[in-house]
Amino acid sequence: MQRNNTLRKLTLVCSSISTAALMGAATPAFAQSDDPLLEEVVVSGIRGSLATALDTKRDASSVLDSVSAEDIGKFPDKNIGDALQRVPGVTVIRGFGEVTGVTIRGTAPQHSVVLLNGQNVGSVGWFDLGGTNRSFNFELLSAEQISGMDIYKSVEANVNEGAIGGTVNLKTRRPLDMDAFTFFGSVEAGYSESAEEWAPSYSGLASWKNDNENFGILLAYSNEQQNVVRETLSSFGVPDAANGLVDDEGNPHAVTWGMSSILFDEERERESTQATLQFAPIEALTFTLDYHLFSLDNDHINTAMFAIPAYNGAYLDADTAVVNAFGATTEGTVIPSDHPYSIPMFNNSVLRTPKIETDVINFTAEYEGDGWSASFITGRSDAKSRTMQTSTWWGDIENPESTGFTFNIEGPHELMPSDADYPMSHDRMHLFNEFTFLNNLRDNEISYTQADFSLDLDMGILTTVEMGLKYQDQMYAGQVDNRNVDVPTAMADGLSLADFNGGHVSGLFSQDGRSGTLDAFAVINRDIWDYGYANQADTTTVTSDFSIDEEITAAYVKANFEGDGFRGNLGLRAVDTEVLSKGRIDGEPAQGTQEYTNLLPSANLVIDITENLLLRFAAGSTVSRPDYEDMQMAETIQINIAEATVGNPEIKPYKSDQYDVGLEWYFSEASLIGATVFQKNISDYIQVSINTETLEGCGERCQVKRARNVGTANISGIELQYQHDFGNGFGVQANYTYTDSSVTDQNGKESVVDEVSQNSYNLSGYFENGYFSARLAYNFRDGWHNTYNNSGPTSMYDDYDQLDGSLIWHATDYLDLSFEAVNILNETLRQRQPEYGVMHSVDEFGARYYIGASVNF
Repeated sequence: MQRNNTLRKLTLVCSSISTAALMGAATPAFAQSDDPLLEEVVVSGIRGSLATALDTKRDASSVLDSVSAEDIGKFPDKNIGDALQRVPGVTVIRGFGEVTGVTIRGTAPQHSVVLLNGQNVGSVGWFDLGGTNRSFNFELLSAEQISGMDIYKSVEANVNEGAIGGTVNLKTRRPLDMDAFTFFGSVEAGYSESAEEWAPSYSGLASWKNDNENFGILLAYSNEQQNVVRETLSSFGVPDAANGLVDDEGNPHAVTWGMSSILFDEERERESTQATLQFAPIEALTFTLDYHLFSLDNDHINTAMFAIPAYNGAYLDADTAVVNAFGATTEGTVIPSDHPYSIPMFNNSVLRTPKIETDVINFTAEYEGDGWSASFITGRSDAKSRTMQTSTWWGDIENPESTGFTFNIEGPHELMPSDADYPMSHDRMHLFNEFTFLNNLRDNEISYTQADFSLDLDMGILTTVEMGLKYQDQMYAGQVDNRNVDVPTAMADGLSLADFNGGHVSGLFSQDGRSGTLDAFAVINRDIWDYGYANQADTTTVTSDFSIDEEITAAYVKANFEGDGFRGNLGLRAVDTEVLSKGRIDGEPAQGTQEYTNLLPSANLVIDITENLLLRFAAGSTVSRPDYEDMQMAETIQINIAEATVGNPEIKPYKSDQYDVGLEWYFSEASLIGATVFQKNISDYIQVSINTETLEGCGERCQVKRARNVGTANISGIELQYQHDFGNGFGVQANYTYTDSSVTDQNGKESVVDEVSQNSYNLSGYFENGYFSARLAYNFRDGWHNTYNNSGPTSMYDDYDQLDGSLIWHATDYLDLSFEAVNILNETLRQRQPEYGVMHSVDEFGARYYIGASVNF
């Protein structure tokens, strides 16, 4: 049924695009003017951006795709990640209504690198359960100031190492490349269907250069506000009799540790600032000073109505139990025990106030000599995250017998309280068990100095030789400062949700909810912060404190060659990495060290079979460094969900030997048919083993994670790409990627690579003329594996597709009015546990709509 629905959607998109294109074919062409002032045609908008991106791809010596925004403020999607998903071989990870990570050619998000103007950017997350990895935080970056991005899929010696998937280089604008006075401004209002609220955004850019065009200044600022709502139905863990549930006849039952109905309600504000100065004292020499500041505030309340079947001795009514063919108990009624705090259904309210800042400052000097060139860059990037968090449990401690429930997890979860009024009552929700009050601190500091040289050669087919040196020091640190409120004291104060009444929510899960889905409950308000600050502990208990310092020294040489009908390069990059990891083990200071050197050869070749038909070949070796959480000399313990991560600073990076062969036919201007076959052989694959252990500070049944270089992986696939400008205002883009991935662990067992879909494709059509620009874009990926809320090694997401659209009216030469829609069909993320025959989770985000106006002159 799901595939049939997808087919119908795809057919609708295809038919709409093809019908429009055929209708447009009958549109009369404008007569050519004899006026010499009108002979130059400037192609801009969607067509101009696609043509520029295609030119970049065609001229590259490596395997590369490009996204371009020829017009300021006209990036093709609302988010950098949304634009990346249109690129062949790229699929995206969605977390809180927007793209939070990308997978390139069958690799995890942390195995790709995002650069800003060719340099690494400090990046930190805010989610305490989200891990500490190297993936770029796409939530931070506004698309308004990006002029384009290049996605390197093959290895080149002069490009920073660190990616076995791909390297994404984001490019910003520079004043000496722009017209003497350029101004852009925009205002926008965004509507969230789930939040049922509007939020404003605005941005501006001004660029100036003098009459001699040797001094310029660019200033830009954007502010985006958004109401983000995520509605979640989820289990925690896999069905297992070890979770302790028995029925009233003494029979054990395999159920999940817990189930929940969750509302994540966020007020997000994202700011981006850019200041760029350029000075060219002579024609051959240019100095550039770049500064960028990105910030994200996402104050939110996460309300979860938890249902824990075996909590404090709660038991199952044997007459109601339904056990499926896999041995999992999928349905039943849970009854509280006579324990005074046997409250199996309760309200868990988590409030966070994440504040994230990343800044980047670069000084660059570039010199173009006679037959040689040199560039020098020095800079740094600092990122920090400060997330205050409080988590409280609320339940009917006066009448615990009313806190039972009936559940069904065969499909999207049904949680039916024994007392239907209980979840909506603030008065009956009294504090018990938990009142955490903490600050989650994360810092990432990167500093670098780099020198590059290029020398023209006259040695047969050798055209230039490039060489360079780079030193980079980077530090990642994290800790949690705990000042929890004393629960017995707070209970003695008689705290209840009525003291922090945030009203109610209702009507949740409109897309996937069932008749018994818990779609309404009481919520807390932000006054709980005042009580927390007034009653927090006098002393701070520090947990999960660690730091990882990496000193990276790299040198490269690359020889470029060109002959009759061919071109390319050969290169070698040598990288030495020294690691110092500090933390605590058993409460005592500890540290570990590691050093490794990698030699990374690369070769890229382009053969002109005909003027418009190209054959590409690429081969190379590259590495991807371990995640920080895998390297930390620390034990990270999350007591509330009985999990711990134990780091291993001695692990080595992933290493990949990879190959590409591609054919590209540029059959007309801004048009392409292409196919690329790729292969990655990955060694030293890092795998995390999860075992139930007794760990001090976590408990007897703690889920302990440890990382080791014990596996290998093989990833292969094919990318197919089609792009065509029909010449009548209409155009189409389409691509398809097939990926076959497998990881072999230390025991010889094979599994698929996390977060990788075997099949993915994109289809988008556009129309534009002097008055309108319109685009409809469809994206599809089939099922993939990823662990979410301890869903287990075999959990799988269902197929996911999304339809987006935009319409722009060019009201005057300077004024545009726009309408955009994201996730028009309100698609949801669904995850199943096929080994147990149950649904694990459903996430619903809702559609988002934007109306805006912009001026550009």
